[in-house]
Amino acid sequence: MTVFKKYKWTFIGIGALFTIALALWIFNHSREVHSTYVVRRTNFEKYIETKGEIHGKNALFITLDDIFKDNDLRLSGLRIKDMVPEGTIVKKGDWVATLDQASITQRIQENRDELERRLAFLNDARIDSTITLTNMRQRINELQYDLQYNELDLQQAKYESPAYQRRIQTAYNQRVRQIDRAKRDYELRRLDLSNRLRRFEERYNTVAEIDKKLQLAMEASNIASPQAGMVIYARVRGNRKIRVGDEVGPWRPEIASIPDLSVLVSETYVEEIDISKISVGDSVQITIDALPGERYRGNIIQIANVGQELAGFESKVFAVTVELADANSKLLPGMTSTNQIIQERIPQQLIIPKSSLFTDGNRSYVYLKKSGKIWKQLVETGTENNEFIVVSNGLEEKDRILISAPANSESLAFLN
Repeated sequence: MTVFKKYKWTFIGIGALFTIALALWIFNHSREVHSTYVVRRTNFEKYIETKGEIHGKNALFITLDDIFKDNDLRLSGLRIKDMVPEGTIVKKGDWVATLDQASITQRIQENRDELERRLAFLNDARIDSTITLTNMRQRINELQYDLQYNELDLQQAKYESPAYQRRIQTAYNQRVRQIDRAKRDYELRRLDLSNRLRRFEERYNTVAEIDKKLQLAMEASNIASPQAGMVIYARVRGNRKIRVGDEVGPWRPEIASIPDLSVLVSETYVEEIDISKISVGDSVQITIDALPGERYRGNIIQIANVGQELAGFESKVFAVTVELADANSKLLPGMTSTNQIIQERIPQQLIIPKSSLFTDGNRSYVYLKKSGKIWKQLVETGTENNEFIVVSNGLEEKDRILISAPANSESLAFLN
C-alpha cells in the first residue's frame, strides 16, 4: 500500500496513456474498416436513375365549373385568390379554392348596362309596333265605314240612269280594292314589325341569359371538393405546383386533385438520350427520400410519346409513370422518390464501388490491401451503374480495396 501511494501518480499516468493509445487504435482500426471495401460477387443491375414524385394512380380532379367554358361570358384573367393548404384532408363539399371575382363583377356590370340598353330598344320597338298597327287598323276601319256609304249610294242608283249607276259602281269597287290593299299592307307590316320585335326580344333574352350565367359563375368561383380525400395541387407549365395568383381558365381548368391512395405511382422524367433504353414493363427499384432504408418494387406502365422541355434538364424529357407493386400507408402523395429503372441484370459478377476505381492514362487500377501493405492493382472493368462497376480481371472475391486514395498514393507501386 505504501509503494502504491508513493507511485500513485505514475500509475495513473501510465493508465491514462494506455487508455489514449487504446482509443487511438480503435479509432484508426474503425477508420480503416470504413475506408476499405471487400470485393464481392453478386448480381449486378444496370439501371437509369431518375427523380420522381409519388401520386395516386387514379385521381378525381378538382376543376373549374363548366360554366367558365361558355364563350358568351367572355371572362378573362381568372386568378386563384386563395387555396386550402396542400395535403389538407377535406370532406365532400368542403371549400378548396376561391377565384378572384373582380373580372366576374366587372363583366356583370358591363352586361347589366347592355341589358338596360337592350330593354330600352325592346320597349321602343313595342311602342312603335303598337302605334303603327293601331294607325293602320284605324285606317281600315275608316275605309270600311266609307264602304257603307258606297253601298247605300249603290242601292239608290238603281233608280238612276245607267251612266250614273256605272259611276257609283266604280266608286264602290274602288273602295273595296282600297280596303283589300289596306288589309294586305297591314298584314305585311304586322309581320315585319313582329319579326323586328322578335329580334329585339332575342337580343334582350340573350343578354338576360348571360346575366344568369354570370351569376352562376360568381357562385362557382368558390370551388368545393367533389369527394372526401387529400387535396393535392395541380401542376402548371414548367411542372411546378399551382399557387395563389396563378391564372386559370378553360384551357387550364385543373386546380387540384383527390388521389386514390389504394394504388400509387411515381411520376418521373427520362432524358431523350435514355428513353430508347427503356420500355413499358421494365422493373424499377424505388426509394423514398422521406423514408430512408425503405425500398419498393415497381414497373413502368406508361411512357409519353412526345418529349417536353422542363427546367433543370439540358435536353427534352419524356414523362414516365411507374406503378408501385408493394405500396403501404407510409407513402403519401407528393413524396420525392428515386427510381432506378433496371435495364439489365447480370448474375454473379465481381463489383466494386466506382469511387474506388482510378485511372492513369489508359490504365485503370485500385488500391489493393494485401499482406499488410497497400499496392496499386491494375484491373479490367465492364458495365457500370451509378454506384458500382463490374471488374472482369485483376481482382478476386474477398480482396480488400481502399474506397479512396491514400495520402502516399504517388509513392505506391503496382503489384506484379
